[in-house]
Amino acid sequence: MSAEITTIPVANQGQPRKPLGQIFVERGLLTEVSVQRLIAHARQKHIRLGELLEVIGLITPDELAEALATQYRCRKIADFAKFSYPGNLLRLIPLEAAVKHTIFPLKMDGDRLAVAVADPTIEDVLQDIAAQNNLKIILYVATRSEINRAIARHYLGQVMGEPNLKTILLVEDDLLVREMVAKTLTRKGYTVETAIDGMDAFSKIFTLKPKLVITDKVMPKLGGYEFLFAIRNIPEFRYMPVILMTAAATPDEEKEALEKGFFDFVLKPVKEIGLLTRVQRAFQSSESLYGKIA
Repeated sequence: MSAEITTIPVANQGQPRKPLGQIFVERGLLTEVSVQRLIAHARQKHIRLGELLEVIGLITPDELAEALATQYRCRKIADFAKFSYPGNLLRLIPLEAAVKHTIFPLKMDGDRLAVAVADPTIEDVLQDIAAQNNLKIILYVATRSEINRAIARHYLGQVMGEPNLKTILLVEDDLLVREMVAKTLTRKGYTVETAIDGMDAFSKIFTLKPKLVITDKVMPKLGGYEFLFAIRNIPEFRYMPVILMTAAATPDEEKEALEKGFFDFVLKPVKEIGLLTRVQRAFQSSESLYGKIA
């Protein structure tokens, strides 16, 4: 049996999909002029229109999910994290793939797998899942937060709540450094969560939803640069500031860190004044998400 993804009824397969911007205009959420300007801005920044609209707050997550469901002629689903899901169903989509692509397996019915997605355009990913498991994929659209809530509860066994606005995830494999940096930040009123390496942090960041990450450069399993690359593939954390801790202070190291997407870097051994100054600057910078992409 060949892999198959079903998003629309057979009777509608010959009809072209309606542009997302047109759907928002028809619903009175945007004007045609604003849509054209936003499309141009999204292209300039190399991001999708829907993602841009959600980030800057012109469209609510529910409105975006409803529009995508209309565009792809499939159902919108909500409030599904509260249900139970068997382990053999969850194993069809590994945790890393679920987090990276914001997808969640909903139900098996014979050779059909119902999947909740936040972005229906990830057809290659869905085709791979269908082919690997010899299944047909049935799409449902959900908000990113709803899918993330389901992943946190059913893959990680945690309940995802709204984070403290001053939450920092500290990633450091050296116990002494980790404790020293955590105590310094805690004394200044920050809520600090810790991870012992990049892989540990990758499993925690999704549930903790910190406002800032400070990560060591060299760690087992997943180093600082690899960890940054991994979370930048998660749309929810694409614009979150990440500070690199490194013992290197060469101009080449600084240039590489900034070019790779780190917000700033802290030299080891860590000095309190330098650390707190960079953390404060990172929080000030992230107060407006739109400032990250404008």
